[in-house]
Amino acid sequence: MAWLKCLTDVVTRERYLCDTETGISYRRTVGSLVWPCEERNGCVTVLGESRSRQNVLGGRHDVRLLAEKCSADVSELVEYIELCTMAFVVLSWATPLSDTRAYLLDDKNDERRKERKPIIRFDDPQGWHGKGEGLMAFYHALVQRRTLSEKTLFLGDECEGANAIGKMQYEDATDKPTDYPAAAALFFALAEIDVNPMADWADRGNMSSYGGPADLIGGY
Repeated sequence: MAWLKCLTDVVTRERYLCDTETGISYRRTVGSLVWPCEERNGCVTVLGESRSRQNVLGGRHDVRLLAEKCSADVSELVEYIELCTMAFVVLSWATPLSDTRAYLLDDKNDERRKERKPIIRFDDPQGWHGKGEGLMAFYHALVQRRTLSEKTLFLGDECEGANAIGKMQYEDATDKPTDYPAAAALFFALAEIDVNPMADWADRGNMSSYGGPADLIGGY
């Protein structure tokens, strides 16, 4: 796993994240967790929104898969979240907080408090309500917007989330997203980027309160 490095643009003073192995720079990273469902493994997904655009006249920033782990072991998933939080500077994780297994996240943060480490932040996915009934079409549309016309979503050849989405049938649209953990993890992470857009540096004006992705390093 290649850790991202926090850097500062010498001209704009914008703080950003850089993968020193690939040279790709990211404006921000987002993460998601979906617990195992019946025989399907749970999944942790991390996406990065690149600083560059394919279209110099505007348009969406590319989004790339940085990490993905599928497992039936919930403790393994929680430990992987802790690792990815620091490796990829993930500021917050999207996961349905009403799930009974969410207490494991509280337990992890209790451990971190005892170790005087910053807590890991968790929140419900964008648009989430109830148990996610009727939301499959909403999340699926986010993926389609980035893949059907101008491709701006890059997941590699072995993305479990992409594979799960590709196997979905029309009748699956009435199911809950969390019935398909790998797909849902990709849905939730992408929604954090597309439903909650980040202004370009030139458009932020005098946003003195925004510190950039390196804020996580400083703790709370």
